[in-house]
Amino acid sequence: MPDPARNTLAIVGAGPIGLEAAIAGLDLGFDVHVFERGEVGSHPLAWGHVRMFTPWRMNLGPRSLEHLRRAGWVAPDPEAFPSGLEYAEGYLHPLARLPGLSGRVHTHAQVVHLGRRGTLKGDWIGDPRRREFPFRLLVRDPGGRESFLHACSLIDASGVYGQPNWAGDGGIPARGELYLAPQLGYHPDDVLGLKRERYAGRRTLVIGGGASGATTVTNLAALAEQAPGTAVAWATRETADTLCLPVADDPLPGRRALYERARALARGTHAAVVHIGGMRVEGFEFNSATHRYRVTLLIGEQPRVEEVDEVLVNTGFGPDDSLYRELQVHECYATRAPMKLAAALLAGGGADCLATPAFGVETLSNPEPDFYIVGHKSYGRSSNFLLETGFKQVDEVLGKLAKDQRVGAGV
Repeated sequence: MPDPARNTLAIVGAGPIGLEAAIAGLDLGFDVHVFERGEVGSHPLAWGHVRMFTPWRMNLGPRSLEHLRRAGWVAPDPEAFPSGLEYAEGYLHPLARLPGLSGRVHTHAQVVHLGRRGTLKGDWIGDPRRREFPFRLLVRDPGGRESFLHACSLIDASGVYGQPNWAGDGGIPARGELYLAPQLGYHPDDVLGLKRERYAGRRTLVIGGGASGATTVTNLAALAEQAPGTAVAWATRETADTLCLPVADDPLPGRRALYERARALARGTHAAVVHIGGMRVEGFEFNSATHRYRVTLLIGEQPRVEEVDEVLVNTGFGPDDSLYRELQVHECYATRAPMKLAAALLAGGGADCLATPAFGVETLSNPEPDFYIVGHKSYGRSSNFLLETGFKQVDEVLGKLAKDQRVGAGV
């Protein structure tokens, strides 16, 4: 089998960061192909009813914006805050349809595993000569057919939204959770819109105290004012006085308003919302006769059983590191992010996303030559990621790959 050309670049994920990387790669002379297991922008579409905290001007890749404008695209109000649906349909879909990307964005093409042809993870440890073995991608189509594709450079921009965290104590599944997971919700549901009938007039347990959980609970509280009988039990590890703490002088009005409303609900200001703080999830049971759940929570060592009609697990998301288990990736044992970037983020003490710098390409590098993880996935389980940061990562990474390609070619 002939080796792929040195300028071949494979990108996993057709979200905002993956598409920005594709445009940057084309600008720099790469033969780019993007592989997406769903539709373009599948993650923003999945939370399409949620409005972003950041305005349009912070969510447009500079290279992508330049190409779109040349094609006659008119940018939205830069100070408006798009929903996930508006972002996907108004920006990502037109971007993927640009002539330069024609035939290069492969949707419903799931990358199952990544490796290197002709060598193993334990061969040539930390040796730059590993780049002599092209990357090998196992790709599966919707019919289950599998094929191998090869490239000399590889970027993983697949994000984290597709891998929700478990509800159980210690980060592992609670008793019964694995069995019941297909019928539980693991993302912020559109309870005021498409999923209204599922939740109206019923009691829902929401597990999780981050922005996703707060969004779901505030929306369910709004539903309760419209649909009598709607009730919410909000279970969090945090107690009410440590939940959704405000960011000092928060410049993001959407986040500030959400956190304020969530704290008020946790304090008991709405009759339909009961907050259960300082808890751990022990187990799930489902009564097929009543179609209700019995969820066992532990507060200290005291069990508390909640009976509900629906369960939404909004406990955050994490990277799918199984994709690159056969590549030499130095991964943080605490956050599962690439080690050098994880160390830099941890050294910042968990600073707010607006105060976190975009680190240079050396911080993004792995022991595996010509392989980079960018976007939210590069932050592991940390939620302090901005799309602006991802666009800067792309610029750094593509510049380095282009330079290495020229050096390798003796230019």
